[in-house]
Amino acid sequence: MNRVIAIAEEEMVKGKPESNLTNFLADLLLEEGKEIAAGLQPNFHPDISFFNYGGIRTFLPEGKITVGKIYELMPFENELVFIQLSGAQVREFFNWVAEKGGDSLGGVRFKIAANKAAEIEIGNLPLNDNADYWLVTNDYIAGGGDGLEIFTRRKNFVAGRVKIRDVIVTHLEKIHQKEQLVSAKTDGRISYE
Repeated sequence: MNRVIAIAEEEMVKGKPESNLTNFLADLLLEEGKEIAAGLQPNFHPDISFFNYGGIRTFLPEGKITVGKIYELMPFENELVFIQLSGAQVREFFNWVAEKGGDSLGGVRFKIAANKAAEIEIGNLPLNDNADYWLVTNDYIAGGGDGLEIFTRRKNFVAGRVKIRDVIVTHLEKIHQKEQLVSAKTDGRISYE
């Protein structure tokens, strides 16, 4: 638990509509999710990542990050999963995020206007209601947790067979092995109109 797995450039805390911590977690989930998905059959790649805000239980400190801190951050046994949604379902989900004032999302940009998601982009392209999108998240959320019943109406489901906490540890270790500091910033991915 005391093993240092990374060094953070600055303290990372969660906040809405976005924050350095929520962006960092969403981005690492998308990056690692793409690697995991590439090894599955049939292979595909996730377009969106969602790390539920309520599941982020603490901050990451400036300086040394230990395995124990990741257990504090993510005390649950949640596993990484992929779900496929229609563009219309993605819009419905983003409207849910907008009503909540933001969340931890990767691969997307949108503005919150009158508690709805507006000007939605996925991978720098406008959301297509008729297209299908893959989302990487955790099994609790995919099962309808936090009131996300929409995820139970998904078009497809693929288990990643790895705990989210282990994904975070692996990602931090990769950064540390490159002798880089962990850093993240806000980038306007979710903003108010």
